[in-house]
Amino acid sequence: MLLFYLLNVLLLSGLGWLLYKQTWAETLRPYLLPALFLKLASGVLLGVLYFYFYGAGDTISYFKGSQKLTQFAYSNPSGYLRLLIFNEFPSETFRASVPFTRHADFSNSFFLLKGISLFNLLTNSSYYLISLYFSLFSFWGMAKLTAILTRVFPDTKKAPIVGFLFFPSVVFWSSGLLKDAVLMGSMCWVTAFILQLTHKQPKTILTWLLLPLQLYLFIRIKVFFAAILLFLLGSYLLISWLSGRVRFLQTLAGQLLVLAGFAVLAIVMVWQAGGIFDVDFLIRNLVYTYNGLLRVSLEGPHLVYPELDSTLTSILRYAPAAFLNTLYRPFIGESTEILYLLMGLENLVLLLLTILAVAAAFTKTWVHKIRFWHIVLLLFIVMAAVVIGISTPNFGTLSRYRIIFLPFLVYLLLQNRFAQRLLRKL
Repeated sequence: MLLFYLLNVLLLSGLGWLLYKQTWAETLRPYLLPALFLKLASGVLLGVLYFYFYGAGDTISYFKGSQKLTQFAYSNPSGYLRLLIFNEFPSETFRASVPFTRHADFSNSFFLLKGISLFNLLTNSSYYLISLYFSLFSFWGMAKLTAILTRVFPDTKKAPIVGFLFFPSVVFWSSGLLKDAVLMGSMCWVTAFILQLTHKQPKTILTWLLLPLQLYLFIRIKVFFAAILLFLLGSYLLISWLSGRVRFLQTLAGQLLVLAGFAVLAIVMVWQAGGIFDVDFLIRNLVYTYNGLLRVSLEGPHLVYPELDSTLTSILRYAPAAFLNTLYRPFIGESTEILYLLMGLENLVLLLLTILAVAAAFTKTWVHKIRFWHIVLLLFIVMAAVVIGISTPNFGTLSRYRIIFLPFLVYLLLQNRFAQRLLRKL
C-alpha cells in the first residue's frame, strides 16, 4: 500500500511540474501554485465532508460502485475490457449489482464509474489519491482557460483568476471525485482551445491531439449543456473570422444579428431532428427531475414552483424566477446550518457584484467595452441558469450544479471599471 502511495505521489508531482512548466502557465504566476494547492485541498475536503459529515452522496456511490468493476477486472481481465469498451456484462445478476447500469450506454454516471475503476487499478483503490487526479485534471483545464483569457483580454486579467481559480464554490465543487471535476476540466479546456483558434494564439501538436478526448469527455458528461456552449463557441469562432472579411460584422450589432440567425437555424434543425433534443422530451425531463428532487428536499429550505407542469408555457412562466433563484438563493437566514450560511454569504457577494455591475452600466466607458465574447457568455449563463434553476429545487445540489456557468458569471461581473479598480487595490 505504501508503495502505491509513493508511486502515485511521484506521478502527481510530475504532472504538477509539467503543468507548471506549460508556456501558458507563466501568465498565471504568482497565482498558479496557491490556486493548485487550494484545488487539491478542496478535493480532499470534499471526501471528508461526504464520508464523515453526510455519510452518503454521489462521490461515495461512484467510489463504491467502481469497486465492483475493479474486483471484476482482477477476476476476469478480458471480461472487464469488454465491459469497458462495449458495456458487455457477464450476467444480468452482475449488472444489477452495479449502480447506474439501467441505461449503461447513455449513463454518464456509469461512464464515470468505468473511469474510476481504472484509477482504482492505478492507486490500489485509494479514494483520496483518485480525488487528487480528478482535481488536477479539473484545475488544468480551468487554469488554461484562465491563462488564455488573460492573454486575449489583458485589460481585465484578474477577473478570470478570481472567477475560475479562487471563487469558493467553483473551486470546491469542481474538485474531487465527482463528474463536475471532469466536466469543468474538459469544458474549460475546449473553451480555451476555441479562444486560441479565434484569436490566433499558439497551439502545440499535443493540444490538437488532446482535442478529441476533451470534446468527448465534455459531451459525454453533459451533452445538453455541451450542445449549447459548443454552438455558441462555434458561432463566436465563425463570426469573429468573418468579421475580418465582412465590414458589416465588425460592429456588435451586426455580430448579434448573425448570431440570432444562426440560433433560429439551429432551433429549426433541432426541432426537426427530435431525439434527446426534442423540446417535449427535454421539458418532461426537467419537470420529472424537479419533482424527484423536491420529494427529497422537503425537510430543508428549497425552491418551489407551485404550478410547474410539462408545457413550454409553464417553463417560460417560471424562467425568470428560476434564473434569479439559481444566482442568489439561498439567502442568508433561510437556514442556520453552516453550509447554508456559507452559500448565502457567497450569494450575497454575487448580489453585491451584480449591483456594482448595474451601477457601472450607466457609464459610457462600460458600454464601450462590451464585446461579442461577453454576449456569448451571457447567453450561456442565462440558458444554463434557467435550466438548472427549474430542475433543481435542492439548494445543496443547486450550489453544485451551477458551477458550470458560475465562473463565467463572476468573470463578467468583474469586467466593469468599479470592479477592476477594486481588484487592483486587492
